[in-house]
Amino acid sequence: MADDSSLPHYRRIADALGASIRSGALAVGGRVPSERELSVEFGVSRMTARGALKALVEQGLVASIGSRGYFVAASRIDQRLQTLTSFTEEVRRSGRKASSVVLSARTVAAPEDVLGPLGLKAGERVHHLLRLRLADGVPVALESAHVPEALAPGLLDAADFATESLYATLKRVFGILPVEAENTFESAPAAASDAPILDVAVGAPVLRMTRLSLTAEGRPIEFVQSVYRGDRFTMRVRLAPGSSDA
Repeated sequence: MADDSSLPHYRRIADALGASIRSGALAVGGRVPSERELSVEFGVSRMTARGALKALVEQGLVASIGSRGYFVAASRIDQRLQTLTSFTEEVRRSGRKASSVVLSARTVAAPEDVLGPLGLKAGERVHHLLRLRLADGVPVALESAHVPEALAPGLLDAADFATESLYATLKRVFGILPVEAENTFESAPAAASDAPILDVAVGAPVLRMTRLSLTAEGRPIEFVQSVYRGDRFTMRVRLAPGSSDA
């Protein structure tokens, strides 16, 4: 535990436990010492021990499960929505290793539900890339991306999308850079078709997202439909002041 007498006792206990969690000494799903156990181990009151556990819950490192006690929570990817970044960038920024399992990669006639967003006509073709996205080998999202074939001919042969970013490939090979996106989010229960792939129970909370990425000229270049695990992903938005009448 850090030797810093300026910190309150509960904070020093929380920091010590947090360090054990981050190092893997306390594994995900593992039980965290109770208030009574912490009070004995650190020679503090149960109220102080309770404050330490509450601080860890607020940090998202520990989950309180009713009468069962406290357990190490599964780590989440904290995605900030102020800037347009890829999944790969977000995972790497969080200090984790990004990878993907390519479930399907083919060029097909554009499905009806992507014609409008991408500004295509019936019969025009798109590259369809369906990937299971992982962070440190753990499934966190199922992502279905469509890119107009005319915009990036040969895209699916241009990179290994199990390890490479679609955005980075579009920029490197085709000189296409998305600079703006329209995102839509909604909460939903995991469907029977998605749950086994994401390794969650049918009906577990998920976040469904659609994203339309655009060039600086406003040309649509990618339409993505994703399903994120509710226990593995957090979307964070920073808001600026609006009307003074608020």
